[in-house]
Amino acid sequence: MNKSSYWLLTIPLFLASCIQPEQENTECDIEAVSLHLENPSDFFFHDYDTLMTVPVTEDVVYDIVFKIKAEAEMQCVPTSFRITDKASLYKIAEDDTETPFLNGSLVDFSNEQVHRFRVVSEDKVWSRNYTLSVGHEPPCEGYMSFDFESYSLDPSGKYYVWEGPKFFNDEEWKNGNPGFKLSRSSAKPMEYPTTPVAGGGPDGSACVKLETCDTGQFGKMVNMRLASGSMFNGVFDISNALKDALKATLLGSPYTYKPTQLRAWLRYEPGNVFQNRDGSKMDGVIDEPDMYIVFYRNEDEYGNKIQIDGNDVLTSPHIVGLGRLPHHFNEDGSDKLTDNPIHGVTAEWQEFRIPVEYRAEVDPDILEARGYSLIIGSASSWQGAFFKGAVGSKFFIDKMQLFCDEKETEQETPQI
Repeated sequence: MNKSSYWLLTIPLFLASCIQPEQENTECDIEAVSLHLENPSDFFFHDYDTLMTVPVTEDVVYDIVFKIKAEAEMQCVPTSFRITDKASLYKIAEDDTETPFLNGSLVDFSNEQVHRFRVVSEDKVWSRNYTLSVGHEPPCEGYMSFDFESYSLDPSGKYYVWEGPKFFNDEEWKNGNPGFKLSRSSAKPMEYPTTPVAGGGPDGSACVKLETCDTGQFGKMVNMRLASGSMFNGVFDISNALKDALKATLLGSPYTYKPTQLRAWLRYEPGNVFQNRDGSKMDGVIDEPDMYIVFYRNEDEYGNKIQIDGNDVLTSPHIVGLGRLPHHFNEDGSDKLTDNPIHGVTAEWQEFRIPVEYRAEVDPDILEARGYSLIIGSASSWQGAFFKGAVGSKFFIDKMQLFCDEKETEQETPQI
């Protein structure tokens, strides 16, 4: 064998030894669930409600609940799942035995049955549990009050979560604490951006504190140096938190009343140094809190679902009503950073009233069919979504009230 022939034979062997086998996937998520119905409108307010995208969360068991009309009853329905690539899906029986689930198989949702599923990763090392059920849409209330006294640690024991009204997603207020955990996993529960303050309210009850926090070395690496404390209704998709935090924040819940005003007791302590996204100091700027109420059309003219996220929560063309704490704006509508905040929130408790200003008529038929969604949002730094603000800014909130057309004249603000 000549020398050139030798190298022709050994090069493929050398390359083969350098090429490592592709690692097996460790992900094990249900990404979406679809119910196949001939007449979706018999059960749902919108045809697209038969498909549910499932966010990635840290829940030990994530509950997937399809909400149907109050008078509807659902029995055996062909059901399909979209799961992580190369993962396996199993249905868990009452005796805990597991059988592979085939897409299109019938699932019996009668009598409020709750079905258990487990997704196993390709490498067989990881798994995640889910439940699947169908529930009736809860009635909305035209007047609501939120005292922020029903809170607890999340299943991981790392940060706090708050109970919300039944029409909220998962019946919980959402916040950015799960995203902060990715950057500061060693933080203790009371070191997170959104925390409870027992006895801290204007009447001595518990209130909620939103604080702008430093995200540490990891935050610097991904150019997200601070995390504004937040509270909102919607969904926070943790899988997208570091790639696009604004897109990961999905806002709003269908609502069947026309909101007219948001009231809350507030106080605020701005941090000392306002910084830009790159960490540079912005002289002459005082941090400000944010609180807003948004009412928007959640379906377009073609019947497609509309979901507002953090990118367009205040600018979406689908917004029909908006109320917000006052701020300075430039002539072009952009935010003006200033040393003279006009929101009026100080270190002393005060009650604020935020009226909703409507830019389009609300159609009563669309309203009744859950064609509008409501957002209530707050942040300790009003530019926090763009990672601008002052570390140490603290926004305290308590005794929030939502008023609507039908109930506003029937309710009076409680005396504090």
